[in-house]
Amino acid sequence: MDTLSDHIKYTTRKIDAFLENYTLGTLVIENGQAFLQLEIGELIQLNDSFIIEVFDGEKYNCISYEQALNTFCADMPDCPLFAGLEARIKRKAVA
Repeated sequence: MDTLSDHIKYTTRKIDAFLENYTLGTLVIENGQAFLQLEIGELIQLNDSFIIEVFDGEKYNCISYEQALNTFCADMPDCPLFAGLEARIKRKAVA
């Protein structure tokens, strides 16, 4: 059950994402593709042109698109490690 403290922390992360031009959602791995699922259910198909950061409960960690697809749970080799985690994305800057 969510506590008020958890809700405030999540709202703070949403505001930070907005201020830093990130889109916040849940990382979904399906059929060899990675997506960010938004709260409204919409899916954004990801690729190498995105910065992908996953939340570990304390901070965001940057992962590559390949890591999102190819990192699996040690005890469940068919289960992508980062699937289902809160994540934020934004397009990489073009040089």
